[in-house]
Amino acid sequence: MKNTLMKKIKKQLLYLAIAEFAALLTFVYVWWVFSTFLNTRTVSLMTFSYLIFILLQGSIYWLYRYILIIKKRNFGATAVGLFTFLSYLNIIVLVCAGILIPVFKSSTLDLIIGIAAFLFGVIEYINYYWYRLSYGKSGFNIKRLTDTKLKKSSIRKMIIVAPLS
Repeated sequence: MKNTLMKKIKKQLLYLAIAEFAALLTFVYVWWVFSTFLNTRTVSLMTFSYLIFILLQGSIYWLYRYILIIKKRNFGATAVGLFTFLSYLNIIVLVCAGILIPVFKSSTLDLIIGIAAFLFGVIEYINYYWYRLSYGKSGFNIKRLTDTKLKKSSIRKMIIVAPLS
């Protein structure tokens, strides 16, 4: 029973790491399409870069969790420190992007696409670093979120619980 459960958890963690990386690659392609065919510029580049950076963090985190289970280890202080640092860095980048979006827009379309990517990046940041917003196969479900109490994200639990030294 325990062995079956561990296999299921390993499979789920590897799936999450691969899925986040696949999403990252998809958004790189989407940004390329927008910039090539819709002539979007600085704002969409800036906000898609932030979104891609967040997705990369998620992919690395889930891969790290997978490796921990394979090696039967606990969180390391270096990883906790890294994700704590990234948590603060993400806030700084979010604030800067929020200020710079209206300044660097090249067109209304660039602004709209940039704001959409920015908002998705904010949602992903909250999902990774604060509260779990997606649940299993249902994914992001507003009804489920409003009906239940928000749970701390996996990264938030690691940052709070694991020691830094």
